[in-house]
Amino acid sequence: MTLGSDLALFAKTISEDSEHGASHILKIAASSLHTSLKRNPDASPSEIHACVKEYALNLIRGQRQMASILNFSNRLLLELARHQGDKDIGNKIWKFAIEISRESSEALDRIAEESSNAIQGTRFLTHSRSSTLLHFLSKLHNRKRLTVYCTYSRPGGEGRLLSGELSVAGVYSELIEEAEAMRYLSECDALLIGADAIIPKGVVNKIGTYMLLLSARELAIPVFCLTDSTKFWPFNEPIEKSLRSEGTRPAHGRGLFEITPGNLITKIIFETGPTTFKELQFHSNAESIAPEIRKLIGN
Repeated sequence: MTLGSDLALFAKTISEDSEHGASHILKIAASSLHTSLKRNPDASPSEIHACVKEYALNLIRGQRQMASILNFSNRLLLELARHQGDKDIGNKIWKFAIEISRESSEALDRIAEESSNAIQGTRFLTHSRSSTLLHFLSKLHNRKRLTVYCTYSRPGGEGRLLSGELSVAGVYSELIEEAEAMRYLSECDALLIGADAIIPKGVVNKIGTYMLLLSARELAIPVFCLTDSTKFWPFNEPIEKSLRSEGTRPAHGRGLFEITPGNLITKIIFETGPTTFKELQFHSNAESIAPEIRKLIGN
């Protein structure tokens, strides 16, 4: 296989992944780039530039609702532009991919630490599947005996995967139907969610999140969104548009993701610490956005 075919196959696999969360998919995107470059050491600088650029664009086409993929692809496109014409562009992009993986792993540990300080209690309800939540709950379990209720998170049923992963980690978990959520939520200390994106209009996450957050508000249960800074995207587009497109819908036509108002979330916990949605600053300078991305956001 060539570098181009390797990257095209990886991009297709990533675009079809509907089980894993944005943090996990970001790691796959970075490791796939690293693996492809390692497999094709004889690729020319021009081939590397063309193939990696197409890889970045294919990732965006396949997972446009995930801010982590938009940020990764944007940084990758800027890196390509910075090193265009360099004879060692392959080595520089290879190091870039490794750095992204390292940053992602370190962010998970820092979020877990910040969350341990900010979140009280031992009984939690979760929705969908988030590797950030899994990492936090697994670490917290080493200090406390936890009970975690995982919604099935239909359509898709990603909650089954999270519940199974928690059980493997030794955390007691129960799978529940969304219709039962309010009953179980009333017994919990907090509702925990991840995020696919945080945009000016709100937090993008699996369908059903909005309903759960309204229930939590009614019950006066705190809501915490655990996410790293790669999920922060200072524009509504192209994410909002992707939520209306057929590319994010299963066969029966129901959207898989939704935007939840940020004021329903008690705290958003980044690797830099907890904050509120109101405190976030949604702005960016033009130099930090690749031309290919600017077209998608209308700038």
